[in-house]
Amino acid sequence: MNAPRFQTLFYFSNEDINLVEIKRLDLPATAAKSDIFHWILINQDHSIQKLIFVSMSEENGFQSREFEEGKLRFNEDLGFYETETSHPLKCHQPDNLSNTLVSLLENYLS
Repeated sequence: MNAPRFQTLFYFSNEDINLVEIKRLDLPATAAKSDIFHWILINQDHSIQKLIFVSMSEENGFQSREFEEGKLRFNEDLGFYETETSHPLKCHQPDNLSNTLVSLLENYLS
């Protein structure tokens, strides 16, 4: 069996989108952080978009990730991905990705 190519760090979803942070395991430690860490938005139609990371912070019990495409705020129970509208998200255990999502992410990394 092949070694996994990525580790899931965060996983959020609702009925329309999945938002996942992965860490690539198939790159050398000297690779750029932007190559190792990926925030991926997967739409209901299985289209994939890599979000462009800008910054991160924490305030009032919520972590925040700022992307060129929007902003994610979350705690251990819930999250909100804000673009033109706010998308409420459920937080999942990182290892609870469906086989379909794993396959989509593996194909994305190919």
